[in-house]
Formats: sequence, C-alpha cells, structure tokens
Amino acid sequence: MNTGIGTLRIARIGGLDVKIHWSLLIIVLLISVEMATGYFPTHVPGASSGTYWVLGLITAVLLFGSVLLHELSHSLVARAKGLPVRDITLFLFGGVSNIEQEPERAGDEFVIAVVGPLTSFVLAALFWGLAQVVVPVGVVSTSAVAVLHDLAFINLMLGAFNLVPGFPLDGGRVLRAAIWAGTRNYTTATRAAGFVGQLIAYGFIVWGVYQTFFAGNFSGLWTALIGWFLLSNAAASVAAVNQQATLRGLTVGQAMAPAPATIQPQMTLSYMLNRYVLPYNLRAVPVAENGRFLGFAALSDMKDVPQEQWGAVRVSQIMPRTDDDPNAGSATTRTVQASDPLQQAVQLLDEGDLEQVGVVDPAGSLVGVLDREGLRRWLQIRQTPALNGTAPA
Repeated sequence: MNTGIGTLRIARIGGLDVKIHWSLLIIVLLISVEMATGYFPTHVPGASSGTYWVLGLITAVLLFGSVLLHELSHSLVARAKGLPVRDITLFLFGGVSNIEQEPERAGDEFVIAVVGPLTSFVLAALFWGLAQVVVPVGVVSTSAVAVLHDLAFINLMLGAFNLVPGFPLDGGRVLRAAIWAGTRNYTTATRAAGFVGQLIAYGFIVWGVYQTFFAGNFSGLWTALIGWFLLSNAAASVAAVNQQATLRGLTVGQAMAPAPATIQPQMTLSYMLNRYVLPYNLRAVPVAENGRFLGFAALSDMKDVPQEQWGAVRVSQIMPRTDDDPNAGSATTRTVQASDPLQQAVQLLDEGDLEQVGVVDPAGSLVGVLDREGLRRWLQIRQTPALNGTAPA
C-alpha cells in the first residue's frame, strides 16, 4: 500500500512527521460503532446513547494513539541504530514506520522489530493498572474503567498479533532476524520469512472466507481483508529483495538509454510539441542550455497551460529544475551519474515517484536517461536464459 497518497500531516514528534491516511477514518468509524452499540451498553448500563457514542470515539482515538506509540518505538530505535526514518503513517490497518533503509545486522533487525510488540504489552499493563485504581461508582468512573479495560485488552491483542511470524508483521521481522543470524544471508532470510508470511496470509484469507460464507459471521470479511493486506506486502517484500539481488553490482551506465536530443529552455511549448513530442512519440523532453542539463519538460507539465497560449509560453516556464540548480523551486528533477549503483538509482525513482532521471557527467551534461519502462525491458532481456548462457544447447 502506498501510504504517501491521500495522507495529511497532523503532528511532528521527535523530528518525525506523523501522518494520517484517509482510510483511518473508516476504521475509526467502525470501532466507534462497535463500541457504542455493543461494548459500552453492556459495560456501562444506564447511560445515554450519546454517552456511548462519545465513549466509542474516545476509545478509537486512544487506540490509534496506542498504535502511534507502537510505531514511534520502532522509529526511535531505528534512528538510534543509524537508520533514516522518513515519517509515521496511521491508516486502515494500523500504522507503519517508513524506515528508508534496511538494517545491516540481524541483531538490529531483531531489536527494531520486537520493540513494537513490547510497547503494546507495556501499554496493556499500564491501562489495566489504571483501571484497578479507579472505583466504578457513577457513570463517569464506570465509563473510565470500561475504556481502560478495553484499551488494555486491545493493546494486548495488538502486541500478540504483531508477534505472528508473518512477514511483514513484527513477528515476521523477528523470524527474518533469526534466519538471518543463522544463515548470515539477508536475501535468504527475507525470502524465507516472506514465504512464511504468504502462507499465514493465505490462512487468514481462507479462514475469513469460511467465516463469512459458511459460518455466517460477516466479521470474517475483515479477517480476509487483513490476509490480503499481509499477502500483498509479503509478496512485495520478497519482490524487492529479489530486485536488490538482481541489481547488485550493476551501474546506471549499463542500463541507461542514450541521451536523446535536448531542447533549449527558451523554446515555446508549440515548438516542443511539433518538433520533439509528436515526431518521436516522447512523453518528456530533456532541456539543456550551454551543454548543461536543466531537467525534463513533460506533457503533463503542459496541462495547466491553455492551448491557445502554447505559442507564447516557454519551456522554462513549465519545467521543474535539477536538484543542484540554485534557482530550483520545490519541484526538482533528480539526476544520477553513469557510475552510480543501479540499485541506488532505482531507489531514487521509487522514493520520488519519478518516471525517469537524467544521467549526467561531472560537468552536468546529459549522457543518458534512465526510465522505468526502459529499465523494466532491459532487466527482462538480461534475465533471459539464452542471453545469460544458461539455455540448453
């Protein structure tokens, strides 16, 4: 799941941005409804329906506060181990710490993974302890005890669920750390943990489908949905490590396409369209001035310019600039060099959600282009057995 789309920053804690995804509203609503119509009428009898709804909302908000602390513990320990952490995002299935780099040691992986469930267990104990000191006399104190007991139980279940050895859950990462420590091979450990994660995910899906269609329990749909989420993320993790293995040792220069003809920034959009885009079927045209690459001008950059103005608006007015341009705005075109590791360039494409990057020499001149589609075709050709000398004679 791409949690960067549809997110809103709500806070900054310890130098980390905390964001919420729009899907969080769905689970907050579902939890509030469940608490207001099922749990609190039983545990706080005699209160008004409005009180039940308020208590349900409070429980949902405190629950995701607990999830935030769970993820914050991951992030803070990761940073203490020297790993960069971009932000924390809360969404439909809980939360995720966006750690931008994998640990280099199995021991670090274990500590970063296990601290999350431990935090949930500590919170469960804290909420349970607080519930013991509140005397349930009257609606207010009885409501407080009910909320605290519920939060204690949920955090206990959250910690236990995250210890399930299904990658990418915390338990799956603990499993990877154990296999990694035993085999001393990160790739093997990730593939093994991912395989176990996919098996567990299929188990969730099958059980959820059975509960929904054969046992008449429609909460099974939620179980199946969780299984699907785990399955897709486990598969993505395995695919990512396979890609890393494929790209290891390769450079940008091996995979880049030759540099196409460049356009000067003072040319008009009509000139770019008629002389470059249409004749060569291009989606983006590299822009250079005095031999120095400035960035790409793309068809998508033209969308806000009325067509009748294409003959007057210049290319320089619509294009982002390179990341080393002192006049660049907030939107920039990233560049790499031919000698850079290909894995690093792919990471740049993914993190920036870019379609292509310019490949420049030390002087800033364009020497090639690395784009997603061309890279995909190049890797397919490279992995063809006949071209690797592994085909049967």
